[in-house]
Amino acid sequence: MKTKYFGKLAVIVYILIFSGICSSVYAQKKTEVASAKAGVKLEYKYPEGKKFKYISDSKIVQDMDVNGQSMLVNVAMYMVSQVKATGKAGENLKLEITVDSMAQNIESPQGSTGGPIVDVKGKAFNMIISPAGKAVDLTEAAKVVYTIEGSGENNLTQAFLNFFPALPAGAVNPGDTWVTSDTISSTSPTNKMWMPVESTYKYEGTETIDGIDCAKISATLSGTRKMVTKSQGMEIHTSGPYTGTQIVLLSLKEGVLLKETVTNKMTGTIEIPDQNMSFPVVMNVTGTTEVVK
Repeated sequence: MKTKYFGKLAVIVYILIFSGICSSVYAQKKTEVASAKAGVKLEYKYPEGKKFKYISDSKIVQDMDVNGQSMLVNVAMYMVSQVKATGKAGENLKLEITVDSMAQNIESPQGSTGGPIVDVKGKAFNMIISPAGKAVDLTEAAKVVYTIEGSGENNLTQAFLNFFPALPAGAVNPGDTWVTSDTISSTSPTNKMWMPVESTYKYEGTETIDGIDCAKISATLSGTRKMVTKSQGMEIHTSGPYTGTQIVLLSLKEGVLLKETVTNKMTGTIEIPDQNMSFPVVMNVTGTTEVVK
């Protein structure tokens, strides 16, 4: 009984990676703190025709308590992608995204599974983002479909929904803070998610990294996550509060994301209603997206 459903539970961790567990949100429903000076306007620009290569690396450690026994699942996700601006759509940016490679690995008491996700290797699609980073159009990403054994069919929408971290709506000076509050709601063939989140941001100022002047933004994240996942004939409910931190580095001249680092911890419950089973769970997440040469 202790391990009968454990392998099936492990797959929901993979789905969480692409469902906002390492992401921030964009709608600024609370008033941004006004600055006494003109400040600097932070925005994505991406010079047209120039390619930027990114490595995204996410790790999750999931600890479940099953009938008093601690069971660990370690998940690693890795993606290499390229971003190229192809023009403007009004004030927004048109980007061409190419996925060079993607892989995932799950280690649990039942052993290791995973490897390269060959369905997406070399696939390209177009998307549109606002200067503040909001995904305006991901229609083509939804058409890039892939399947992982045990977790069903998915597409690239969730992987790129929050790929570009949110930037402030107005000009900011070092020390300025602002708060965003929103609810992320998404549905895919294998899961539904509802996640209210509040993020408190601070503009730390500028740093020079490898000769590039960068804007640095920090944030504290908090909220609640609720998911319903369908896997191997079961419906799995995952819910609980989470807290986290985020650091963003943006090149001031070109308006290019240089690096984002997110840490996230959720303490909650996994339930399988059909089996009348419930387990406490703690998920610790670290995620990094960084431009490389």
